[in-house]
Amino acid sequence: MLAKTPGGPSWFVVEKGVPGLSHGKPEDKHGIRASNTSTVSLEDVYVDADRLLGGVEGQGLIQAQLVFGYTRLMVAAFGLGTGWAALDRAIPYSKDRIQGGAPLSEKQGYTHKLIVPNAVLLEAGRAYIEETAERIDGDANDGGNRNTEGAIAKYLSSEAGNLAADAAIQALGGYGFTREYMVEKYKRDARITRIYEGTSEIMEMTISRDRWQFHLKTHGQFYHDMARQMEELHGKNNQIGAGTAAYCLRALAETLETARTQRLTRHQHILFKLGELIAHAEGAASLVKKAARSKEGALSPKAYDRFNADALAAMARIAARDAAAKIISESSRWIGSLVPETVAAELEKKSFIPQIHRAQAGLLEDMDYVADVLYERL
Repeated sequence: MLAKTPGGPSWFVVEKGVPGLSHGKPEDKHGIRASNTSTVSLEDVYVDADRLLGGVEGQGLIQAQLVFGYTRLMVAAFGLGTGWAALDRAIPYSKDRIQGGAPLSEKQGYTHKLIVPNAVLLEAGRAYIEETAERIDGDANDGGNRNTEGAIAKYLSSEAGNLAADAAIQALGGYGFTREYMVEKYKRDARITRIYEGTSEIMEMTISRDRWQFHLKTHGQFYHDMARQMEELHGKNNQIGAGTAAYCLRALAETLETARTQRLTRHQHILFKLGELIAHAEGAASLVKKAARSKEGALSPKAYDRFNADALAAMARIAARDAAAKIISESSRWIGSLVPETVAAELEKKSFIPQIHRAQAGLLEDMDYVADVLYERL
């Protein structure tokens, strides 16, 4: 239990059966219905001093922050798994469902709207989960708690999982709306991942606040440095979307710098939007790095191996294009609309907009290829 004490918020262990501790009836929930959830009540509950975690009052919020990098990564995995479970119902269904004389699986209007984009979003989330988990495994050496990375992983994967589950309902049509076909259950179960361990909105705020500090501390170079890493990868392999990811990250850096000089972070909605853009940019970069490591045969032995190096490269190219297009579009909409015209024009000039537009070339072909991979047509 987290309780207010004279020294500040503090965690206590409260044993089951302690006098004054009770709970309400199980809640009738939208999803995760097999999980028992109810209110917990405390009425004059006494606990001994040795029940105080850490033995010092007022450390509760600090202690909570120490575990968020782990627990949010766990919820990210829930979102990822639920999203893929839904897609893995929609994919075989579309092989058998004949519409207009051919299976749905052969129609771009089906695969390129409902299946491929969601698979790419999920794999960007997975790449970030794996990268963060690998860094946590090595944190005995650098002592980091990975709160920001946990927030990004959770945001990407919970949002992607919900989108994929919703798309799976659409993919099955009227059947998807029935309980017999399961995907409606996946959608209900996925929904909680955008709420617990911090809502998506709290994740956006956490991400933007924390990365904003890095932007300030590095004098605006944090994402330019990350872009240089992408450019180095592009120099080694120009088939994994690293060049596009570099443009994306440089555009993000300029967006943050314009927000700083124009004092735009006083708007809470701008902070939320920056968190969203940061998550997508870093997720795309993470998938690019995973594709690069896969090409080199250097993936972690714990990494998921459903997709080979060529498939990951195609997905990374799509993710980088999507994130870059999102950055320049949303930056113009939310940042450009709040600043003088001359400042907006300067931001556009520095955001590599022509290069990002040209990088979209080949997008449809890559989506065709990923669809062939998902449907095992290669």
